[in-house]
Amino acid sequence: MAEDGDESARDGDAAVVGHVHGRFQPFHDGHLAYCEWAAGECDELLVGVTNADPSHVRPEAADPDRDDPRNNPFRYHERHRMVTAALADADLGVPVRVLPFPINRPDLWEHYAPEAALHLLRVLEPWHEVKADRLREHGRRVRTVAAERTVSGTAIRESMAAGDGAWRSSVPDGVAAVVDDVAGAARVRSLGSE
Repeated sequence: MAEDGDESARDGDAAVVGHVHGRFQPFHDGHLAYCEWAAGECDELLVGVTNADPSHVRPEAADPDRDDPRNNPFRYHERHRMVTAALADADLGVPVRVLPFPINRPDLWEHYAPEAALHLLRVLEPWHEVKADRLREHGRRVRTVAAERTVSGTAIRESMAAGDGAWRSSVPDGVAAVVDDVAGAARVRSLGSE
């Protein structure tokens, strides 16, 4: 685990506001494990949903497919519902708030996450290191932990596109309910055929 600065985030009397973020296309069991780890590192957890506003999305050399509409089938309000449902069922033991987070727009971060927040990242791929470095370059406190990918959003979307239903075993029940409510699997199939 790596963190900027010499002091532990738990030193002193100040409550630690943790911040995690992701596209959550859709929110899955790997994201839930990420939030569970992060909740153990803070007193309050902010869950930032990236790519919330299409005007904030930028191409990223370290993750060239992240701005492809086929990889972003769910709208912000749908992902907000997914995250809220999954984390309510999980009961992380700390207060949780779900909000947008424009990772591609550092100039806007102060409007979405407190400057004193501790940004918590699980590093599964080079793009996650790029994000951690970007946060650090803009004066943000960052803690990272290496992790292995156990669930893939790409594989979930591919399952939805194939219409096989296997994706349901990789998402919390509350997420599956939201996907069903918004006809999300059908939307993924239609995006794949464009």
